[in-house]
Amino acid sequence: MVDSVIETSGLTKKYDEKVVVKDLDLRVFEGEAFGFLGPNGAGKTTTIKMLMGLVQPSSGTGRVCGFDIVHQVLDVRRSCGVLPEPAGFYDNLTARQNLRFYGSLYGLRGRELEEKVLSTLKLVGLSDAVDLKIGKFSKGMKQRFGLAQAIVHDPRVLIFDEPTAGIDPQGAEDYRLLVKELKSRGKTVFMTSHILPEVEAVCDRIGIIVNGEMKICGNVDELVDQYTRRQGYRLKLRVKELDERCVMESLKRVEGISNVTRNNGYYLISSGEDVSEEVSRVLCKSSGVVTELEVYRPSLNEIFLEVTRPETGK
Repeated sequence: MVDSVIETSGLTKKYDEKVVVKDLDLRVFEGEAFGFLGPNGAGKTTTIKMLMGLVQPSSGTGRVCGFDIVHQVLDVRRSCGVLPEPAGFYDNLTARQNLRFYGSLYGLRGRELEEKVLSTLKLVGLSDAVDLKIGKFSKGMKQRFGLAQAIVHDPRVLIFDEPTAGIDPQGAEDYRLLVKELKSRGKTVFMTSHILPEVEAVCDRIGIIVNGEMKICGNVDELVDQYTRRQGYRLKLRVKELDERCVMESLKRVEGISNVTRNNGYYLISSGEDVSEEVSRVLCKSSGVVTELEVYRPSLNEIFLEVTRPETGK
């Protein structure tokens, strides 16, 4: 069984009477990329600060790489590499000098440090900027250097806050390849982002937090399944050899269908469960020919918007 490298139980943070993170139960496994999503103010940053020992929880527990986030903070920090948003560097120093400094903070010295600096800059695509001052870097280059700073000491866990903010499409593709490379080395990536296609492309599992509470969690297929179970299924159907009246009469015999409309030659079906097989069966029995039958699959963006939609009527 794959080990959990990040694990929380009932993790809660209050400021006076305001609950920022509430009863968070989270497990992130070794070698996976986990997307931690939510609207602004949902509790993402506070959660990261608690995981890193920067903020103490009001209640609950948490462990990173087996270390307690309250009582073993230094061990937690040695085990993690963090890319904050915004990332801060010494603009008057070169990439080499900056990375030497960060590496030395983690105990790297001499030849090992020099080799690590060069190999890390190569890994993030900054080999040609080793001796260029950070102040002359573009936004995208600074973001790449932030990734280098996070991984220079070879941590088990990488925490990336908006890692592709300000990066051009090529930079985003390079980031995806970097995450795959890090995962192949057994690293665990815990990331926040507002760029949902990026999250879907690199993350094995995704959790969405709203008002401090985890609302939905799983891989993309599991999120789709959870969403459709809550919101209902939608089918798109095209039929030959039957007029509209016969189609409508046939569909009335399918249990679970709540609504049927017609648009541009298609029948749009809403139901509480996946009724595609039964729809096909009853239409064929009525001598219809089903030429298209598709269960609508919501995008991650649609799921995110629905899960984070403010509740009304309270």
